[in-house]
Amino acid sequence: MAYKKVSIPKNGDGAGCATAKASEIIIIDVDDIKAEPTRTVGNPAMDGDYELNEGATAIAIYATPSSIDLPEEYSGDADARGVKQGVAFEHPGNSVEIKGFTEAYMNRGVVILVKECDGSATGRTQAFGSKCNPLFMTVENTNNKEATKRKFTFKQELNDKFLPGDYSGAAVSVADKAVTTQEGA
Repeated sequence: MAYKKVSIPKNGDGAGCATAKASEIIIIDVDDIKAEPTRTVGNPAMDGDYELNEGATAIAIYATPSSIDLPEEYSGDADARGVKQGVAFEHPGNSVEIKGFTEAYMNRGVVILVKECDGSATGRTQAFGSKCNPLFMTVENTNNKEATKRKFTFKQELNDKFLPGDYSGAAVSVADKAVTTQEGA
C-alpha cells in the first residue's frame, strides 16, 4: 500500500516519554534468511514472515534495558537522501558465550528485532536492517574497576530508503540458552 496523506495530531499525554524495550534482542544472520517480509515506502508495516533456512535459528541476547538505543542517521545529497538504521545496547559480564558471539559476528551482516513494551498485549516489534542492507557490529569492551560489559553497536553501512519496519509476523526460532553463562563457571 502506498503512502496515504493524513494529518498527524499529538499522540496523547506522554507521547514523547521513553518507551521501554524488552531486554531480549533477537539477531538473525542474513545468511540464514530464506525469505523476509516486504515493504513499500511510506508504510512501515512489513508484509510476511521471516523464514529461516532449514535448521537455522536466530540468537537472543540479553541487553541491559536502559542501555537500548535505536538511532536513525539521515544523510545524502539531493535525490539520494536516506537513513542508516541502528541498534545499540550493553551486555553485562564477560562470559565465554558473549566473547564467542563477538568473535563470530564481527564481519557478519544481521537483521535485528527489538520489541517495544508499548502497553499492548503483544508489544510492537521493530525490524532493523534487511538481507540486502544488513547491520554490521562494532564493540566497545569495558573491564575495569567500574564495570565489566560490552557495548554493541549495529549499523547499516549503506543509506536505505526505509526506516525500521513494524514486524507483526511469526516469531523466529531462537537458539537454546547457554548452559553456563557466568564467568568462571
